[in-house]
Amino acid sequence: MAESKFTKGPYRVSNSFESGNQELWVYADMTYLGSVANSSMTPEEILANAELMADAPRLLEVLRALHDFALPLRHIGLPEASAQALADAKALLEKHGG
Repeated sequence: MAESKFTKGPYRVSNSFESGNQELWVYADMTYLGSVANSSMTPEEILANAELMADAPRLLEVLRALHDFALPLRHIGLPEASAQALADAKALLEKHGG
């Protein structure tokens, strides 16, 4: 697979909405990666989106482990949906260097 192009994790979300600000920040160590904010989103939605972004490196690790576990099973004739999921996992891992 390709080498990872993204900033090495783990990522974290800033710990609070400060002074009524409708924005959360995502960091890798002390490196600012981005923010999640939208005046039409609730604080719960903003937090859920920020946490999903922060979990991305770990999700990629888990996807890699599941892909590697399932890869040998493709030779036994996986159901079409499982074969497609394996192909999708491979494509995402290649895209993101996981």
